[in-house]
Amino acid sequence: MRKNLTIAGLFFIILVVSGGLVFPWLARSAVQTRLGRNLSTRDVQVNMDSTPSALMMLGRVDRLNAVIHQAKVGQICLKELTIDGRDIRLDIPGLIGGAGIPVQSAGSLTLKGFVDEESLRDVIERKVDHVEHVQVHITREKVLVTADAKLAGRVADIAMEGQVAEENGALYFLMTRLDLKNTRLGTARLGDLFGNIQLAAPNKMPLGLNVRSVVQTDGAIIITADRDNKE
Repeated sequence: MRKNLTIAGLFFIILVVSGGLVFPWLARSAVQTRLGRNLSTRDVQVNMDSTPSALMMLGRVDRLNAVIHQAKVGQICLKELTIDGRDIRLDIPGLIGGAGIPVQSAGSLTLKGFVDEESLRDVIERKVDHVEHVQVHITREKVLVTADAKLAGRVADIAMEGQVAEENGALYFLMTRLDLKNTRLGTARLGDLFGNIQLAAPNKMPLGLNVRSVVQTDGAIIITADRDNKE
């Protein structure tokens, strides 16, 4: 009887130790795979840890850090995206058997993403018909877009000014000014053709995060997001 108890005790210890070593790796791999799939990129690095590490089997994560490159959020590609979290509780059955990353609660969970001029140019070329040779220049004050547009059998020179902003959880390029040359079409009609461009619909950020701020700097746009309900 004592021998059986000893064997059972040793088996339990081995199970706990192996679980503390193997399961954190499995959980980190699952989070990394889901982030890459949700953001349409393979360039994902994730670090997760808990003390003791076996607590991760219960879904408790003390720290989570991720760095993702070329992350697609809606229509826009973020050149770099970082995620930083503390005191996170994950739904482990949902993580292992589901398709997303179910965060039940978090002491803090924030995201910062960077959109460069090339990424914004790609969106405008895809979303706006009849334009080519698109160029984008981002400053702190505005986004300047120049392009050639084939309209009514002529090539018009288009210059748009605008800003990238958040509205009701979505990201938009909001046009504030439109200039044109070499066309007989009026500015009002061209505004109907170009206008505002949705870059990302609501609820497109990973981990259930919501956009909090959009800040333009010289050459890039910085997007930050966090959770509405942290508990």
